[in-house]
Formats: sequence, structure tokens, C-alpha cells
Amino acid sequence: MRTKLADLIAAVLVAGILACWAQGYWPVALVETGAFVAAGVWLGWVTITRQPVATGVELLPGGVVAWGIWQMAAGRSVYRFETAKAVLAWTAYAAVFLVAREASSRTPDRNRLLRSVLWFGSIVALLTVVQYFTSEGKVFWLFRTDQERVLGPFLYKNQCAAFLELVFPLAVYQSLVDHNQRLAYISMAAAMFAAMMTAVSRAGLLILVVELITILLLAWYRGLIAAEHLRKTALWMAVLGIALAAVVGGEATLKKFREPEPYRVRRELLFSSLAMIADHPWTGFGLGAWPAVYPAYARFDNGLAANHAHNDWAEWAAEGGLPFLALLAMFAAWSIRPAVDSLWGIGVPAVFAHSLVDYPLREPVIAMLLFLMSGALAGRVRNVR
Repeated sequence: MRTKLADLIAAVLVAGILACWAQGYWPVALVETGAFVAAGVWLGWVTITRQPVATGVELLPGGVVAWGIWQMAAGRSVYRFETAKAVLAWTAYAAVFLVAREASSRTPDRNRLLRSVLWFGSIVALLTVVQYFTSEGKVFWLFRTDQERVLGPFLYKNQCAAFLELVFPLAVYQSLVDHNQRLAYISMAAAMFAAMMTAVSRAGLLILVVELITILLLAWYRGLIAAEHLRKTALWMAVLGIALAAVVGGEATLKKFREPEPYRVRRELLFSSLAMIADHPWTGFGLGAWPAVYPAYARFDNGLAANHAHNDWAEWAAEGGLPFLALLAMFAAWSIRPAVDSLWGIGVPAVFAHSLVDYPLREPVIAMLLFLMSGALAGRVRNVR
């Protein structure tokens, strides 16, 4: 059953990512429905077999959902419809986490799930690079968008960057432990690095470099890789990464780093969010309500609509209050140790860190991937015990 759960949750993720470019609510409904179906299968199985459901950290995602339900029941949301949608989304994330935890509680099943994510991520990375330069703003060369360039199935760079941050450590880790296919996994990692260059994400590029250095040094320190192999692996990744980066071009990324005030707009949005938090620190304005509340706290007008705070943490605090922020902070803090122990899960705390300067987790399928990886970490911890 765990194998079937792993395959089901991986299929939901693949479908969601391939459809995330589409406008309207149906792509979100697709992945949420898939998550609930998987959760229903899991609940039926654990009920029949009397498996333990949740203890400890597994309760935190459920606490997030309960907080949103309380906001609606207590009349603390200024936009009940958006709060209801947000509660539905967080319920789907919690479902993905619990199913992935169960599907990953045995090493073979966990490896099967993670390899599925890795190979799919590698294909998406290659698709991102090729499509960016050849599709003229069409997703899969078929579907016209209002973007001049698209990044595989992603319309926005921060979504693509977070996706790569989550799958890149899988490729690096596999290159260290699978000696027979080392070059193949190094090539995957290099392709992901090139895709990040294509996405022109400063934070994403820095995070990928930090992930690579961290994994290699921890692997060497633990004796997982000899110093000679460490040098060879680092050299191969550097050569392939530089070669692919030269092909896709790094001028746009370098230009972004040279901007005199790269976070000017983000700073103003952050101050507006802090003002929202100060007005409702304990209850928030309601999950999903930030875009509706922001105009009353806007500090400038550049003629564009602000749909997010460009800082997930500030937006979570404004919408859910400090208790909601604390729940998510505890979950993010919990992820650090199992992520470091596993090496392949380092992308989870990395994306939480990226969310301090962007809003990658506002894309439902990226949030689902993060909770899937978190569930795999929880399953690994459960397996070790």
C-alpha cells in the first residue's frame, strides 16, 4: 500500500506542476482533489490496519488548518471566501504531508518517491531552458500566455526557483551515493543550475550555491565521500554548470545583482505588512485576505496591483496573526535537523528561507511539493526510530 500511496501522491504532484501555468481555479482544484483522494485512501488503510496517525510535529499542519477554521467561526476574517479557499489549500498541504510521511516510512518506498521527484524535476529543468529560448511565451509551445518568456510550466521566476531549490539537493545527493550513475546525476544538477540562471532569480541562485557547498562539505565530514571524490564531484559540477550557464547566458542575472536598490518595492510592501500585523497581531485579518487589506496600508502607488507581500512570512503573520506565524515557524525549525541529516532534504528549510524575500509558497503546487518533501523527511525520521 505504501508503494501505491507514493505513486499516487507523485502523480498528483506531476499533474499539478504541468498544469500550474493555466489561469483560473481548476489547476488548484485538480491538485487539491488529488491530495484529498490520496488522503482518503491513506485514512482507509490506517483505519483498517490500525496504524498510528499522527504525533508530535505531524500535528502542526493540522494546527494551521484549525487556526483558519477558527478565524471563520469567530468572525475574524475580513474576506471569508478567500479564507475558506486558503483553509482548503492548507488542508490539502496537510494531507500531502501525512500521506508522504506514510509512503516514506520505509526506505525502498521513500527512495521510489524521491527518485520520481528527481527525474521529473530534471525533465522540467531541461524543459525550462529549452522552452525559455524557443517557445516565444507559449507553454509547451502550444498555449499562449501574456508573458514574453515562460519557464517550463511556470509563469513566474520565484515559483521556478523554489521548485529547483527543492529538487536540486536530490540530484547532488544521488551523485554522491550512486557511483554507477554519478555523471548522470551531476548532469541533472548542472541542468538545474542552468535553469536557475535562466529564471534570473538572485535569491534562488545564491541558495543553490549554498545548498551545493553545504551538501558536499557535510558529505565529506561524515565520510560519505572521500576528499578526492569531493574534488572530482565539485569540479564536474563546476565545469558542467559553467558550460550550461554560458549557453543560456548570465547577463540578465548579473544585471539583477547590480541593481542599486533591488529590494525597494519589497521593503515598502514589508512595512505595509508590518503595519497590518501591528493592528491585528493575535488574530490576523484572515487567511488569504492580504490582497484585499493591503490598499488601506499602501505606502506608495506604482500603478500596479499588489497581490502579495513578496515575503511569505510577513504575509502569513498579517493574515493569521502571530500564533499562525508561530505554528509555521515551529514547522520550519523542525525541518532543519532532519534535512541536514538526510542531505537530500536541505531544500525544505532553503525554501522557507527564500520565502523571507519572495512568495514562492503562494503557488499551491510548490507548497505541496515542499510538504511532500517534508513528509518524506518525517517518514525518514520515523523509519530511523
